[in-house]
Amino acid sequence: MLNLNLNPKTDVLPFVAATAGEFAALFYWLRLLEGGQPWLAAVVLWVGFSVERIAVALWILFVYTPKDASAPARPPLWQSALTLVAITVSEVLIWVIWLALARSSGHLVAGAVLMALMLAEHSVEMSLIKRTPPFAWVTNRSTIFFTVMEVAGGMGWLYLTWNGQPLAGAAVLLAGLSVEHVLQGSQLKPEVVVRPAPAPERQPA
Repeated sequence: MLNLNLNPKTDVLPFVAATAGEFAALFYWLRLLEGGQPWLAAVVLWVGFSVERIAVALWILFVYTPKDASAPARPPLWQSALTLVAITVSEVLIWVIWLALARSSGHLVAGAVLMALMLAEHSVEMSLIKRTPPFAWVTNRSTIFFTVMEVAGGMGWLYLTWNGQPLAGAAVLLAGLSVEHVLQGSQLKPEVVVRPAPAPERQPA
């Protein structure tokens, strides 16, 4: 179930930073590639995705890590850093593969591959954070929906940009990423467990 009870400071700002990082990474990456600056494009892509992942990682570590004694122990810092790097690398490679396929095989083939890879990446990411089996997230309707929004944003952005409408494409990309981050963030928030009040003690007769 989605938790859309969002706090502006702890929920909105980190995801604004994450969305801005990913949007800037993709938008300027393509723009620099099309302008014949592949090395600068690669730097921008990596920096932008690093900003996105660090923002989400800090949100998870310092805002929504369970504090009660029954919660599982937080993994070591090196393990969290390695996971962060692995997820960042995987997502960057997914977008690079998608663009290469769009150029060689067309938008539809590239979009189908992007959807499959992103759904797998999101499912693994959710399973690592929530400590549940990844296969449960592959069929999760919310995970499928926010993945569709990201993929649709990317496909619409590329199609419009290649057809002479870069500003409209940028708006579509930003909309898709924004919806994705809001919905994924709402899924990552822990469920609020309402414990029943203790029964009143019976008075002796």
